[in-house]
Amino acid sequence: MTTITPAPVSRLRRIVVVVVIVAFTLAAIGGIIVLLGGELGETGSRILTTTSVVGAFSLAVLCCATLLGRPLQAFGVLGVAVSVIAGIFVVWTVWFQDSLPDAWDTVSRIVGTASVLAAAFALASLLLLLADRHRAAVRIGLILTLVLLAVATVMFVFAFWNGDIWSSDVFSRALGIISILVALGAIVVPVLSLLLPDARPGSLSHAAASRLESEAHRRGITPDALVAELLAASTTPSSPEDR
Repeated sequence: MTTITPAPVSRLRRIVVVVVIVAFTLAAIGGIIVLLGGELGETGSRILTTTSVVGAFSLAVLCCATLLGRPLQAFGVLGVAVSVIAGIFVVWTVWFQDSLPDAWDTVSRIVGTASVLAAAFALASLLLLLADRHRAAVRIGLILTLVLLAVATVMFVFAFWNGDIWSSDVFSRALGIISILVALGAIVVPVLSLLLPDARPGSLSHAAASRLESEAHRRGITPDALVAELLAASTTPSSPEDR
């Protein structure tokens, strides 16, 4: 079923995309300037690292922003917030890690946790784009993949804060298997959704939905209000003169 995105949400999505593009562009320009210069040095290395960090977390933000205007947009908004906060913290760590020699162990754990959470939100947001599919294979695969993703995320976070667990052969093997299954699900579920499309003959085409949205904006009302108005007009009994 085609989703008609309300104007405020559409603007919010554009703002997020513009901010991400500008931030990554500025970081990329800084990285290019450093590479065109002489020796990198400590500052140059930090600029290049910042460029990579901004690019990675910008991608996570964009993935989460795909849920804006959809039924699960609250999850997407939370993912955007987590990714932005995590990215800011990681960039701050890149530039000021030398000032935290005594707390570096704790800081590195926080960085790892933030990065894993941002990656998990990004992947989950992309998978949740298929949440409205009705095919049993797609829904079951989606649920299993999301559950495994949650388990893997918890295990990674637990390992960051309990480093000794990595010495456990059982834990390492279990985490490896679960991670592989998550990667498999992230590929198989979208492919299944393409091979097994929902049979929805009564749904609106993208062109029709766009026309409704444009007309609603022209009239200064919501698309839902426009549809209600048109349906009401079509069901109003005609006058004797019109018969």
